[in-house]
Amino acid sequence: MQTRPITTRLALSRPARPAVILAAAVVLPVLLFAMLVSHDQARRLEALETHAAAATALAREQALRVTEAAVHALDHLEDATSALGWAQVQARRTALQAELRRLEQAQSAMIATLALLRPDGRIAVAGSTEVAALADASGLGALRAAQEGPRRLAFDPPPPGVFGPKAGLVISRPRAPEGRPFDGLLLAVLRADVFEGPWREAVMRPGARFALVREDGTILLRQGAEETPGTLRLGLDGPLGAAFAEQPTAPRPLPGDPFGEGALQYVAWRQVGGLPLRVVYTFPLRPEQRRATATMVVVGIACGLAALLLSLLALGLHRRMQHDRETLARLEANAADLRAEIARRETAEANLRAAQRLEGLGRLTGGVAHDFNNLLTAILGTVRALERHLGPQADERTRRLLAAAAAAVDRGARLNASLLAFARRQPLVLASLDPNALVRDFRPLLRRALDESIMLELALDEKLPPCQADAAQLEAALLNLAINARDAMPRGGRLRIATRRAWLQEQALAGNPEAQPGPYVAIEVRDTGTGMPPEVRERAFEPFFTTKRDGQGTGLGLSQVFGFMRQIGGHVAIQSVPGRGTAVTLYLPLGSEAEAAPARPALVPAGAVSGSGVSVLVVEDEPTVRAVAVEMLTDAGFTVLAAPDGPTALQLLREGVAADVLFSDVVMPGGMTGVDLAREARRLRPEIGVLLASGYAAEALAKHGGAGEFDLIGKPYDLDAVVARIGALCRRQAAA
Repeated sequence: MQTRPITTRLALSRPARPAVILAAAVVLPVLLFAMLVSHDQARRLEALETHAAAATALAREQALRVTEAAVHALDHLEDATSALGWAQVQARRTALQAELRRLEQAQSAMIATLALLRPDGRIAVAGSTEVAALADASGLGALRAAQEGPRRLAFDPPPPGVFGPKAGLVISRPRAPEGRPFDGLLLAVLRADVFEGPWREAVMRPGARFALVREDGTILLRQGAEETPGTLRLGLDGPLGAAFAEQPTAPRPLPGDPFGEGALQYVAWRQVGGLPLRVVYTFPLRPEQRRATATMVVVGIACGLAALLLSLLALGLHRRMQHDRETLARLEANAADLRAEIARRETAEANLRAAQRLEGLGRLTGGVAHDFNNLLTAILGTVRALERHLGPQADERTRRLLAAAAAAVDRGARLNASLLAFARRQPLVLASLDPNALVRDFRPLLRRALDESIMLELALDEKLPPCQADAAQLEAALLNLAINARDAMPRGGRLRIATRRAWLQEQALAGNPEAQPGPYVAIEVRDTGTGMPPEVRERAFEPFFTTKRDGQGTGLGLSQVFGFMRQIGGHVAIQSVPGRGTAVTLYLPLGSEAEAAPARPALVPAGAVSGSGVSVLVVEDEPTVRAVAVEMLTDAGFTVLAAPDGPTALQLLREGVAADVLFSDVVMPGGMTGVDLAREARRLRPEIGVLLASGYAAEALAKHGGAGEFDLIGKPYDLDAVVARIGALCRRQAAA
């Protein structure tokens, strides 16, 4: 049954599909989102460029038309006054004012006033009656520019309080051409509403505004501005300022805050013909951002839903394929378990057949030994009767024959003892033994039974519990195994005897009804000899079966060991590999700790410690043990309370019961160990004494925690030991 290649093919081919779909579920929506957002941004930017281009084109045409009208009026003004000196102008002031008023009325929709400005900055004559004669307009930037630099058409904001409230823009030109001394300015003051009205009509977006700006950044007019114009704040180090300085017309709207209002605007501008003027168009950035964000949210939600659907599809496919793989793995595991179970059953059946064969041989040899023993008894009785009957009258030959018969009976008796051992009918004296001590004491005899070419090693577990066995028979079994090992190592080698704890499962004891699954003491005898082939190993425990030459063995050594181990409720196992040696392991039942342990040091008698005035809370889940502990402590004079588990004991402590000492088992049901209970009790009552009890001694604390934290007493415990430990706890608590 070969399922691994199928699993491998499935793992290599099909799992790639959900991975690809899952990757597509992430990558495709992201790419789609990027494409849609990029397309929307491009479309939006194109719409902004179109809008800004149309708005600035309208404003530029209107500014050109107004500027041309103003220049035409200046031409008429120049024609009327160019031949007059300032004294003549003053003398003809009334006539000139009428002429200027006529020119103003011809362009009254655009021009607020026409005026002549003297070189000292005072107004010589003006068409509008609102402009006072000799009014000071020296703050006009064009006056200083014409005095210091080239003389050309100039554009300035009106000085405050000079040209009236309707003034919006001052266009000036020097009276004297280049090369002559400066001789004042010709002024055309345009009305503010000549720009404001068309600007309002051209605004196509909420919050959008126009401004007329000189190329050096000076704001000449600004839609909706009530304050005095000032320098445009473009941030000369920023991209907006650099673009304004380098490009007479913005190719596309740029973000910025040109008027310092604290809110970003889209800014577009366009130069007014060849004049040093630019119309600036601004509209709020935030609505555009909100529309872009809304579009991104909608697109993101759509792409997210697509990603979710693809992910769910990939997840469903992955789960289905995972289910298929798990099903296949379960089938493979079931097949492996089935094969293992078949192998275990075959092994158990083989062991059972061998055990049944040996059991049949045991019954046969037991019956034969019983009858043979009767025969030996009759023969030996006859021999002894003949010896008594003949007495001193027997000749040498007769005495020799009778002695030979008695020796033969003795050899038969020894042989019969081996058969009875195999049949498990020999009398045994069972006792609790220290296996390590027995092996150490028996080592000299084993050493004498081995050749000097064989090295004897001992590997003994010092924490080994006692075992239940017959000491003489166990020594005989070890001797038989040592002799077999010696014969298997004719050229020398190493014999190793090791002791350890062991736990046998039911499968290992198949065919051995005398032994039960559980803990055992194991004694392993391992050699480095020739080993056994499988067919010899299967018959090794049969009586009279031997591979030695005639006269070198009876074939009863291992069968005697087999019968002895079965009789005491133990088990024997043999492992052997040809050319690599043999290991025979004896599994001995556990003995009594009390019988095998050395005498304990004297404890303080129970009467020497008074329990009067001391209350003890006993926590034990086994009712019989709990009743014994309560009765024992009560007899010693203690006030005793009992609880079947940790939660009940904690409830008693929370209710305020008197408890100077907590005496608790370590391993208890209910999810709370004795260590957990002790820690919680110490948290509730820091002064309480704690004594824990366990049949596992220190190993219980190593498993459940608390090693070195609480006092521990091993089970079984007696009255003197418990009272003495509680008394010591009370004395320590009193001294603390």
